[in-house]
Amino acid sequence: MNPDETTLRSQRHPPADMPPDKRTRTLDIGGPPAKRIFDQVSIVAVVLDTNMRVVRFNRAAERLFGKSYAEVMGKPYDEALEVIARVNKDHIIQRTIALGVPNENREVEVNDPESGESYFFDFTIDPILGDDGRIAGVSIIGLDSTERTLLRRRLAEQNKDLLALQRVSNALRKTMDLERALMIITTALTSGENGGYERAMVFLVDEHREFLQGAVCVDSMGVSDPRGIWRGLTSSEGSVTQSLEKTQPILARRWGELSEAIKKIKVPLSDETSVLVHAARTGETITQDTLAEAGLNLRVHPTIDQHFHLKHFAAAPMLADREAIGLIVVDAGEKPVKFTGEQLTMLEMFASQAALAINNAYKYQNMVDRAQRDSLTRLFNHGHFQETLKTEIDRAERYGNVISLVMLDIDHFKKFNDVYGHQTGDKVLRQTALLLNSLVRISDIAARYGGEEFAVLLPQTSYEAARETAERLRDGVARKATVIGPGGQRLSVTASFGVATFPRNAKSAAELVSKADEALYLSKERGRNRVSGADDLPEVVQDDGEDSTIAPPPPARGKRTTSNKADVVVRVKSTAISPPPKKRSGKLPRKSGKVR
Repeated sequence: MNPDETTLRSQRHPPADMPPDKRTRTLDIGGPPAKRIFDQVSIVAVVLDTNMRVVRFNRAAERLFGKSYAEVMGKPYDEALEVIARVNKDHIIQRTIALGVPNENREVEVNDPESGESYFFDFTIDPILGDDGRIAGVSIIGLDSTERTLLRRRLAEQNKDLLALQRVSNALRKTMDLERALMIITTALTSGENGGYERAMVFLVDEHREFLQGAVCVDSMGVSDPRGIWRGLTSSEGSVTQSLEKTQPILARRWGELSEAIKKIKVPLSDETSVLVHAARTGETITQDTLAEAGLNLRVHPTIDQHFHLKHFAAAPMLADREAIGLIVVDAGEKPVKFTGEQLTMLEMFASQAALAINNAYKYQNMVDRAQRDSLTRLFNHGHFQETLKTEIDRAERYGNVISLVMLDIDHFKKFNDVYGHQTGDKVLRQTALLLNSLVRISDIAARYGGEEFAVLLPQTSYEAARETAERLRDGVARKATVIGPGGQRLSVTASFGVATFPRNAKSAAELVSKADEALYLSKERGRNRVSGADDLPEVVQDDGEDSTIAPPPPARGKRTTSNKADVVVRVKSTAISPPPKKRSGKLPRKSGKVR
């Protein structure tokens, strides 16, 4: 009797002394023998004895492993079947033999030796009992799980991408600042947790839709999780560079240099040979591979290629109302990469997030501009000026700095309105505002104070430097501020200026404005189109109530001065004839109505 028949007979008639739970009840209804069934089933089946040698090996296993029954029979499993050796990770076969408990190993990758393709199998290891009820070996059954495994992995990647998008969305909700929003998007794409690209950059379409203007550029710099950077960006004030310098000084310097370089790049939207322009016009994502496949004769803009050397890149348009408002460009660097469909889909989803953030930032900025800027001159309005002045005064007090204020008033402005009409007066205001904006520093605050009065706040500027700035502004207005009247006549504009400095001339924001305003009207009294400072204002000297003298301060040591009779006003009043004079504030008396 051969072993197969002995095993089959023992299964049909188990020993009487075998425990009930160990017996296998079978019903003999005929049919093919067990070996034939074992060989012809489509599942992979391998049987090992307790010495870990192969004793059964069906045809499905032969096809999968590329070895015949004769090649593996009686050999140790780890020598005959390399895949089974991987299945035995953590010694689950030995554990099954020792404990008699089934085990499994899921999603084991198997390479087809003929096609070279990879498949995935779930392997189950079950104990096999002998006639005596003891463990005689193990069966290893493999089921093809390739489709399920690939689907699960694809879903896992999609979930990972969605989680990354959710994190980016949460970070973007914490800021309405455009530069911060773009930094969040680009750092997400270059972090190892998300896109893992070598470099990411953003180009924005200008408001006149003439150029693609570089906005921001970052590289990976080994950042795996950017959430710490995002928290720093959204929880601090100041510029992006200042926020990064607090926690990431190296990144701040590196990314600052890259962003400054890309901001100098302008790609004309009329350039039909540009890859970026093509992506913006068609609204489709472009890679270097799609360019070659489509046979498009397009190129990267020479300035971009010179600075950044794009090798393996993709450009995704940011669309708002089906119109491109910019582009996200990612580059894999020197690594040869063929972008997959999933990668491009993810990039397009990031582009959609960026478009939404940019649109929101534009709307927010427009709202802020309407609240903070004068609609006629586009300078800051009175309210924003007062808020900024208080903030700067507090900062100057805290750090021991100085701050100066220049007030100016257009000379004879009433004449422009009365003689030439209010439209001409509006032209004068706009022209003066344009000159102020062009002549002051970026850190200075130019505002329309009210009517024809303007104010320029000069942080960390001494009194002497402020007077020089005021003189430069006065000269600029006198030489360049010219408007055309309704009859075609050229009308020149001049302005009078007053300068005061904190804490030299004032101890508070209100007093600083008052002193600069008094100096301004001193310029009006002296003939207009000139600069006066708070140091030029006369002081009140009280002499026991008998007479009071208003005199200018003594000249500064080492400075050359000129005598001016108009600078000294002496008022003598007799106490015998009239009551004692009221105390004076030191402010020059104004005539009825403003002096223009």
